[in-house]
Amino acid sequence: MEKFILKFILLFRGVWKGLGINYEQFKIILETKVILENRKPISFRKRSSGKSSSSSSILQFLLYLIFGLIFMVIIFSIPDRYLAISIMLLSFISMLSITLVSDFSPILLDTRDQYIIMPRPVNDKTLAISRITFIAIKLFNQVIALTLPVLIYVLFNWDIVSVFLLCLQLILSTLIALIFVNGFYLISIKYLPIQKFKDVITYIQIGLSLVLFLSYYVGPNLIQSIVESHLTMEQLRFLWIFPSTWIASFQPLLFGNHNVHLVILSTLGILTPFAGIYACTKLFSRGFNAKIAALASADNLPSETSQLTRDNPSKLPLYKRISSNVCSSPVEEAGFGIVWLISSKTREFKQQLYPSLAYLPIYFIFLFLRTGDDLPIAGKIAKLRDSGLYIIMFYLSLLTILTVFQLITQSNKYKAAWVYHVTPIQKPGQLMTGVLKACLIKYVLPFNILFLSICVPLFGLSSINDLLLSSAIGGIESILIMLFIVKNYPFSKASQSNSKAITNLLILGLLGILGYLHKTIFHYETLIWILAGLAWVVFFFMLKYLQREDWKGLAYDDN
Repeated sequence: MEKFILKFILLFRGVWKGLGINYEQFKIILETKVILENRKPISFRKRSSGKSSSSSSILQFLLYLIFGLIFMVIIFSIPDRYLAISIMLLSFISMLSITLVSDFSPILLDTRDQYIIMPRPVNDKTLAISRITFIAIKLFNQVIALTLPVLIYVLFNWDIVSVFLLCLQLILSTLIALIFVNGFYLISIKYLPIQKFKDVITYIQIGLSLVLFLSYYVGPNLIQSIVESHLTMEQLRFLWIFPSTWIASFQPLLFGNHNVHLVILSTLGILTPFAGIYACTKLFSRGFNAKIAALASADNLPSETSQLTRDNPSKLPLYKRISSNVCSSPVEEAGFGIVWLISSKTREFKQQLYPSLAYLPIYFIFLFLRTGDDLPIAGKIAKLRDSGLYIIMFYLSLLTILTVFQLITQSNKYKAAWVYHVTPIQKPGQLMTGVLKACLIKYVLPFNILFLSICVPLFGLSSINDLLLSSAIGGIESILIMLFIVKNYPFSKASQSNSKAITNLLILGLLGILGYLHKTIFHYETLIWILAGLAWVVFFFMLKYLQREDWKGLAYDDN
């Protein structure tokens, strides 16, 4: 499919030359990228398998087809055609934008080209537009899957004119998503320092992950409210600020409604994509080659701690002061410091972990809002307190432990882990307990403090023992994960997309059972205090066992 799309794009030779692009170079770059992309192995299998990615593409197509069915539900659920198309296109553009940021950013910002293309006389426009066009080619398969159910529904329930009009609207929507995301990157990389640009991209990806997560909750409720209230576009004028509404205005305009605001909106819908193409080509692509080359440089490392800082404990970094108080040996402090520092500096780690951490406060907010829909705030608080539903949050926070330990062993620079195997570490168990303590203090303790500061004022002092019990259970869970799942030193394994799904389900099921049992007996305060004390004793005994573990099974990925 990608080859046919490429041939179609290359037919517009005059258009590309008119944009100031070297057509011959543009053609060679795209053809080479398409060939190399089709030779990639399947990402969720072993890297050495060398198999075609065709089956992976089929699975992705089916997954996006399911999302396309959701778009179809929007179309036939909302009776106002203008409003239905507007919301559907808004969802479509949002999903494409999130996909572009999460999956296709590495293509636009790929630094490997500096070794082959950049030494050649390829101008900034040709390189930048070739990358954006290649992203569009790869995105086309997803667009087909997302829009196929909608197009089939419109074909059989509306008319043929609406089908062709909807195809035009989908093409313009795709262009807007493509130009918006890549244009933002081009502007950012042009005007921001390289280090700041890298941080901006990281936090944008985290923010969009949260937006997608929120949309799963807000979207269905919004559509239900629109359907039940029989709302129209005139009553939802805030949607006029979105490009999806501009493009959706073609529908009433085509069928005889020539209001001034519809003409203005439809004009914006036509001009915006082409204005974006012109801006990306003429204005923001200058200096693109030099910036991409600079992206390949290593991150700036912090300066070494001065002798004065080492001699003055009060000026030591926070992690050193914490490790000196919670760790019992230099080896344990080393494991603590390795995890603390690398997890703070590694963007890939933060991109994967931080969204899951940010989900927890959102869970709490939705739990509060969904409890007793018709009750006032005081009634909601009373119901949460009397039913013990707030305990659910304590156990949801324990999912953080599972996510952290799945990521803590992986790194794109895993080959640097040879240092573990040449260092005379006589007691590797102490190194791994340092790793454990760093994870618990850095990623679990802050949530416990947050929940404590929220639950004590809202639900009373009786929530303290519930938090203590769930925290002890989380500590025991983390030690069991370290003993039976973590088989590598921190950041010593190549990053992989596959996960131990069965093991994860077992852990989630166990946490669910424990949380349910805790909620069942939470009224028995004395029993909760006794169980919390016993759980903490078990945790400290297991921690001592973990320190004495020889860890002969620790592996090093040298592929």
